[in-house]
Amino acid sequence: MTEGHRETDLRKGAGRTPLLARVSIRYIMPLALALPVIAVAIILIWLAYATGRKSAGELAQLNTRQIHQQIEEHLSRLLDMPPAMNELQKNMLGAGELSWRDMDRNRPPVFQLLRVFPDVPSIVLGSAEGQTMWIIRYPGETAYEYAIKPTPEANMDEYALDDAGRPIGERLTSYDWHPQVRPWFVAAVEADGPTWGAVYPWKRGGKPVTLGVSYVEPIHDDAGRLLGVICTEMTLLDISDYLGRLPIGKTGKAFIIERDGNLVATSVGAQTMKLVERGDQQTDVVRLPAAESEDPWIAAAVEQLTRDHGQLAAIEDNVSRDIVIDSTPMQMVVSRFINRQNLDWLIVTLAPDDDFLGGVKRNRDRSLMIGGLAVLATLLLGFFLAMLMMTPFLKLVAHVRRVAQGNLDERIDLHDNREMAELSQEINQMVDDLQDRMKLRHALGLAMEVQQSLLPNGRPDVQGLDIAARSQYCDETGGDYYDYLELAGVDSDSLVIALGDVMGHGVAAAMLMATARGILRSHVRVQGSLSELMGHVNDLLVVDTAGTRFMTMFLGVIDTASRTLRWASAGHDPPFIYDPATRAFLEMEDAGGLPLGVVAGEAYQEMLLPGLKPGMILVVGTDGLWESMNPADEPFGKDRLKDAIRELAGQDAHGIQAGLYDKLTAFCGSRSIDDDVTFVVVKLTDAMFKGDEGADI
Repeated sequence: MTEGHRETDLRKGAGRTPLLARVSIRYIMPLALALPVIAVAIILIWLAYATGRKSAGELAQLNTRQIHQQIEEHLSRLLDMPPAMNELQKNMLGAGELSWRDMDRNRPPVFQLLRVFPDVPSIVLGSAEGQTMWIIRYPGETAYEYAIKPTPEANMDEYALDDAGRPIGERLTSYDWHPQVRPWFVAAVEADGPTWGAVYPWKRGGKPVTLGVSYVEPIHDDAGRLLGVICTEMTLLDISDYLGRLPIGKTGKAFIIERDGNLVATSVGAQTMKLVERGDQQTDVVRLPAAESEDPWIAAAVEQLTRDHGQLAAIEDNVSRDIVIDSTPMQMVVSRFINRQNLDWLIVTLAPDDDFLGGVKRNRDRSLMIGGLAVLATLLLGFFLAMLMMTPFLKLVAHVRRVAQGNLDERIDLHDNREMAELSQEINQMVDDLQDRMKLRHALGLAMEVQQSLLPNGRPDVQGLDIAARSQYCDETGGDYYDYLELAGVDSDSLVIALGDVMGHGVAAAMLMATARGILRSHVRVQGSLSELMGHVNDLLVVDTAGTRFMTMFLGVIDTASRTLRWASAGHDPPFIYDPATRAFLEMEDAGGLPLGVVAGEAYQEMLLPGLKPGMILVVGTDGLWESMNPADEPFGKDRLKDAIRELAGQDAHGIQAGLYDKLTAFCGSRSIDDDVTFVVVKLTDAMFKGDEGADI
């Protein structure tokens, strides 16, 4: 081969050499090291941003759910007071402490009720004949005003009250006024039962001051004639003030509307009323539709809901969706708030995405900057820096893997760079939070076990009595309580039943229930009547609760020897007693008495029912048994309960208990029972009457 041929072949081989073979290693090595770093940096930045965005979304949803729960709990606390106060007034009317004819006599007890429940600003009593009185505290004031119409023909006179509830100074004003035509009176008569009246503007001196809502109930005599209407009013300005104090992201807003679209309350102080021309050179104050709100977010949100659902009344479930208002992406969440009878509101929150994503975007920008610097440093420092940067990631992956395997006590402390240090702190904090959540779940589980252990784990053996009971809480813990007591002076032929219902449910109710149980059991060895025992429990609970929480209670003794039932009640519904021989329920006299924990020194009455017969069935329970709702917002009701008892009367006590609860859950259907349900069933058997020869049974 000649020299020329060899040169030609080399030139041909050089043309087939790969590109990398012609590049110096001084460029390949930094590039080879930089490319993985670039790829890793991009992936980590994307993962961090995606994870951060997801976490921010979850945080936003969690924050919003917590806000809605806080609002619902606050509304429930406020709006549970008027029904409770109406119940107290009914008891006071039945006991003669309040009068329909002598309205001025009602001033001291009504004033005391308002002082005990300072969140309630007004109570009104209007008789069917026309006599009326009310005591009211206007928004922003601490003093009360008193109005009275002593006779049907008299004017309504208003006075200022001192700190003791006595009229002071001259009469403030006098005007012609009739209760029978007022909306709250008409609403009670038309409903023929307890109901929430429509939200309406409060006026003072002809000027609107806020919105109010009233819980009303007609009162009839034994013949069914209307005696009058009791009305407990709430101001909705307090709800707006509460919404304004809630942190909804950084710039979020909350508002409450009725199903007709009218505003109830807002977190931004927006007007909820407006003036309209009446045509006679005068103006009226009317409700403001949310779609006409001066706040553009509120108006736009309601318009969006109307477009999505056709009308607000069609919203049945919670709504969560992303919307854009004024070029601002935000999350809108809507939840229903239902509180007894006919009150049905919508709670709406608006939270801009930037309130939760601002930190994520800053972290993304910072990660981009750090990634660029890392790539540049890798190009300059080469393999050593690459390995140095990989070490903390390997440690982090190993640590996360150990955490995923359940080692929650291990901590990681990285100091390779600022980001790793911050990330390790965040991961450690995340693990700490996870431990706290697991401890909280465990604590709630223990609390449920402890509370369940406070209830009887069996039933007493009393000859002639077949006994069964059930207690079902709607949360892990609840405020219902029942017990079988061994009272001093009561022999083994008698059954002593205690059953109580704390206002509300959850942990706070469970604590009050446990306190009442402890007080009750600590005093059973002391000789005394049921009324004295009830008074003792009440006085100690008032000391513990300062009148802020209360519970109803029923104490009863079934004496098989004398065939009698003795009982005392602290605001609790009387038991249902069914006689299968007549297929009728006995009419139980109301024992009266305030709930426990309201006022110290309350005197309770002990009642007696003689003539118990074999086959009779006694059912005593908490209001969750008959007030639980079905999906159509219809309560189970006492009539359905009575029908169920009639139907199940042929079974033993356990069968009756199980059958009643099955009928209740079938009635509620897909709607979960939102109150604690507790009841005791006692069936009188023939064994109770053995040995009574010649007795007329």
